[in-house]
Amino acid sequence: MLLAGVCAQAQPVMVSDFNRIDSSSSNPCWLTGYYNKLLFFADNGINGNELCTFNDTAIAVVADLNPISAGGPSSSFRKMAQVKNDIYFPGDNGNTGMELFKWTGSGLPVLVAEVRAGASGSDPDEVVAFSDKLYFNANDGINGNELWTYDPATNSAQRLTDLATGTNSSNPHDFVAYKGKLYFVATGSSTGIELYCYDPATNATTLATDINTGIGSSNPQALTVINDKLYLTASTLTYGRELYMFDGKNIVRLTNIDNGANDGAAAVANGQTGIISYKNMILFSGNSGLSGNQFYQYNPANGVASMVFMMNPLGNSDPSNFKEYAGKLFFSADDGVHGNELWAYDGKLQPYMVGDIDSGMNASSPMDMTQYGTHLYFSASTTASGRELYVLLDSAALSVQNVKFNASVKVYPNPATSETHIAIELQRDQAMAILITDITGKEILNIPVKNYTSGEHIIDVPMQQATPGIYIYRIADNSGKMLAGGKIQKQ
Repeated sequence: MLLAGVCAQAQPVMVSDFNRIDSSSSNPCWLTGYYNKLLFFADNGINGNELCTFNDTAIAVVADLNPISAGGPSSSFRKMAQVKNDIYFPGDNGNTGMELFKWTGSGLPVLVAEVRAGASGSDPDEVVAFSDKLYFNANDGINGNELWTYDPATNSAQRLTDLATGTNSSNPHDFVAYKGKLYFVATGSSTGIELYCYDPATNATTLATDINTGIGSSNPQALTVINDKLYLTASTLTYGRELYMFDGKNIVRLTNIDNGANDGAAAVANGQTGIISYKNMILFSGNSGLSGNQFYQYNPANGVASMVFMMNPLGNSDPSNFKEYAGKLFFSADDGVHGNELWAYDGKLQPYMVGDIDSGMNASSPMDMTQYGTHLYFSASTTASGRELYVLLDSAALSVQNVKFNASVKVYPNPATSETHIAIELQRDQAMAILITDITGKEILNIPVKNYTSGEHIIDVPMQQATPGIYIYRIADNSGKMLAGGKIQKQ
């Protein structure tokens, strides 16, 4: 199974299951919208990790770039880059190692830059488009991993930096265009890991700011341009990791949430969204030292940072992978009961879990959220099927559905004041178990697995004695694999 869905009325969207020959993960990554297609790398169990397309109706492998092994990059949650009509990405054809490839939208991908001749490859793992050129990190085997550029107009690649001299690597990453320049994080021989800047007008790379002065590293993360300012988190010995703002000249620390040297802002993995602007607030994961990593906001109007909501009162909720879609903010978080799952926030009411994609304490860890057309796509992992591709079809986000579940599911009324009903219209016979819990995991209704014939089945859910709040329903097959799930709101 490769594609599953999320929708307000739980209507299934039938697409190819990618013809996997086993139940292991297809591991979709590098999700990128490209004209009328969604591009990503995935493993169909036959060709290895290859470039794939989805066009609302079917999934297809673009080409078996490497017939012997995997042709795409190892799993990392980044984006491919588009310059004019073409898409660029790291790939391995089995002869060159990992290098820069181009796809025009039809035909086969072609190699455009072999930075390191031979089978070793230069291993680019992040590409970005800027001023009609490609920028990426690569290792030519002589100068270490440094910043490179590829110009489609001249079909030529050029190394731009040697920040860590000799064969040492500066490992540039987290590229972001800001005020006509390219900013990124890299390791300098005398600076440690800091914020650097490349100016295409002068072809010069300079240290933008040395946040943790000297050889010590501030290790900037989550570079995000908001309202003509560059926001990021960085770490110093005095304050730990905190939220900063850079205006192109000066760097300003905005928070000291922990009131000490411990981290007040949580670290995030490269490629994940750790900072976002939503309804005039800067949202991120913060830690006061008393509550673990929780959902925080910074108000640029008054300079105040505050906790939005504590989703996990006993530990880290670790909100991250933020994405605004259809007026709501979607993100991953852990409430301490359901593991790391998909959540939504409207800027006013309490954030809520969209669905328990992997049941119980298991974490589905949604990430790589990408809008394509009118839908939001993301990858998530379950114990039964590994990491697969899911789609959010409706911004109300009341439920999650596996598209291999050949049925429609409706919950009504929802919100409910007394009794509510789960209507399941089966297209074929299906073994199902139905479980409803409150947000602490306490069972409200548990119907053991049994066989249901094709047709409509109405499950009555007594809510008269339930206290107002959010409840989670989960429909599973006889192996425990989730078929559908979502929330019921009791008023």
